[in-house]
Amino acid sequence: MSATTTSTADVTPPVRARLARLRFQGELAAGDAVAQECTLVQSEHGAENAADHISLTVMVDGSGVVHDVRYRTPATGDLLAAYDVMSELCIGKPLTEAALITPRQVDAHLRQNAPEQALRLNEDADKPFYVLTKAAERLTAKPASAAAVAPGGAGTAAQLPWADIGLFEKVRRIEAVLDQHVRPALASDGGGIDLVDLKSDDLFVQYHGACGSCSSSIGGTLQFIQDSLNNHLATTLQVKVMGAELPEFT
Repeated sequence: MSATTTSTADVTPPVRARLARLRFQGELAAGDAVAQECTLVQSEHGAENAADHISLTVMVDGSGVVHDVRYRTPATGDLLAAYDVMSELCIGKPLTEAALITPRQVDAHLRQNAPEQALRLNEDADKPFYVLTKAAERLTAKPASAAAVAPGGAGTAAQLPWADIGLFEKVRRIEAVLDQHVRPALASDGGGIDLVDLKSDDLFVQYHGACGSCSSSIGGTLQFIQDSLNNHLATTLQVKVMGAELPEFT
């Protein structure tokens, strides 16, 4: 769901009602998870200063079911209400199932069978919230090896070609390559990288380093990242950094 700058006066009555009783703002701590014998999963989406940025903490039990969710975001209006309902819909579901929640499902929950839409939906209405997709990927990746991206992995999805897999599996493979081949190299120079979004073959990332917005500093690094991903995944991804003016790599 794209960022919006709607004010309270511009939103529909269901959204206005939700904004008046937000339930899931905040952040869960590791101690909260330990006390309930759960795992704490953290995930972020959007560039740090973007209107749609969200930082999510999810408490998951041993069977992978979500017990609690909290988020922090600068979002307002429709998007803030959507993030709050998204969090509510996660409770009681396996995180892998919650990762499939879409803005259209959030809208349906908000309007409660009313004919008028509660949210201003766009072309991403049926696309799962990326922050949940990434949280689920991080949970399932914890006990797994990055080598799972190679052919012959344990699961059926791991054996399918790139064109035949969904967003969740694509993100899992990308994160595995980043963890094994890219992040260690960046860390040696005090840098790091986070996934922001994946749209077709365009991979949007946020780079962290001594000069996180300087093209002369990160241009070569991003070429290395793109080459690493495409070589290991047999893809034609175009890596694009958020917040920096860089030429596209070929």
